[in-house]
Amino acid sequence: MQTTRTLVMIYSLAPSRQARDKQVFGSRNQQAAVTLFDRLEGRIQSVAGKTGLPTLIIYDHQQPGTTFGERYAAAFTQIFSLGYDQVISVGNDIPALSEHHILQAKEGLDSGQTVFGPSRDGGDYLIALSKSAFEEKSFASLPWRTDRLHEALLQLFAKTSPVTCLEYLVDIDTAESLADSMTQALDLTFRKFLKALLKSLAKIEFHGTCQRFSSLLLFAGPRRAPPQNHLCLD
Repeated sequence: MQTTRTLVMIYSLAPSRQARDKQVFGSRNQQAAVTLFDRLEGRIQSVAGKTGLPTLIIYDHQQPGTTFGERYAAAFTQIFSLGYDQVISVGNDIPALSEHHILQAKEGLDSGQTVFGPSRDGGDYLIALSKSAFEEKSFASLPWRTDRLHEALLQLFAKTSPVTCLEYLVDIDTAESLADSMTQALDLTFRKFLKALLKSLAKIEFHGTCQRFSSLLLFAGPRRAPPQNHLCLD
């Protein structure tokens, strides 16, 4: 019998597919993008592990359904069927996401709330739901992967429970969003990795873009202590 009520679900595209679909560094620098998303995935595993909550990684292509919404909803249904009462879902492409955001979401769930972490592109980097508030069909039909998602989530779940929102963070979809993320609080380990990656790209003169990123890294916002290297997988 499952005794821990809450599970952290890392739901995302596989890093290689993210790199191919998002083309953050352009088509000529595919391997650099794979390196970036591999590192981001390792980072979110470490972040989730530090919460002490059970964690499960689910890739989008592993789920049944013809649309992203159907596959994502199926993942929630699967976890609830395992005996969990609460799911905190995060992606693997949010550099400023920390264990504190996840623990804030758990506190909200424990007090009977539904919790969202809005991203600057109109989506959400964190969705924390209780089993009682979740209905698969309506969840699947939301405008996923659009800038209308956050507002649609608020409208849907405000009908069934109190809703609270965390701070806005940036998820990585484009070169511009990567630059935007550098103005947020990144842990020192990831900041050093990103600086090294961008410097290596700047050497091949990627239209000057990576040179601009390298400059941003020198002056980006407050820094946090590096994350521990502890993974919590399925």
